[in-house]
Amino acid sequence: METKRFLKYYQSKEHFRIENPHPAWKTKRSFRWDRQDCVIRALANAMSISWLEAYDYLVAKGRKDLYVPNDSNGFRKWIAEDGGAWVACRAEKGKKRMTALAFAETHPEGRFVLYVANHFTACVDGVILDAWNCGDKAVVGYFDLQGFKM
Repeated sequence: METKRFLKYYQSKEHFRIENPHPAWKTKRSFRWDRQDCVIRALANAMSISWLEAYDYLVAKGRKDLYVPNDSNGFRKWIAEDGGAWVACRAEKGKKRMTALAFAETHPEGRFVLYVANHFTACVDGVILDAWNCGDKAVVGYFDLQGFKM
């Protein structure tokens, strides 16, 4: 992998920490980057629970509503049902949307799941927690998990 790309996306920084709760990540022998588990990973990181606990919650919800656990529409519905507040970040004409890094800098306290450019990530107490640094991606909206109960 190119060093410049590695330093940009895969190195912990002030407002980003590599945090991948997926069980296969610990061995790294069996982990594949194409798992597409960002919804599960974001929920696990935001709630400080294991990947399997987040997966079980999402599977139970998905089974009831006939969605797959990593479905973004199902995820939005389930989090809102269980007390998470969705906040849309509307684009203003002539202005760029806030980036995930800017969000982390301006939200030093709280637990959030951010939706950024086709990806979900966690932000806890001003630090983005994910397998890669998506801090330069625009925030489309986010869940405030203050009232969320699993």
